Amino acid sequence: MTFSNVNALDLLGKQVSFETSKDVKLTETSSVTFHQKLSGTVTNVVFNLHSGPEISINDGDYYVLSEVDNFHLAQ
Repeated sequence: MTFSNVNALDLLGKQVSFETSKDVKLTETSSVTFHQKLSGTVTNVVFNLHSGPEISINDGDYYVLSEVDNFHLAQ
């Protein structure tokens, strides 16, 4: 399931899983990309004027929904 099929507010309290990646610059010419698979209960939803909705799972870090990959809502 992709996020576009779901209303962000409807995610509160739901079990979800998704993947993220983050580029970390090591030097002027090199960087490393970290990939992470996450799952848990959506505990927060944030709406911003200048970006898409964000969620946090298990009261942790926030993730912009349009930037996550392989988003799945547990049935």
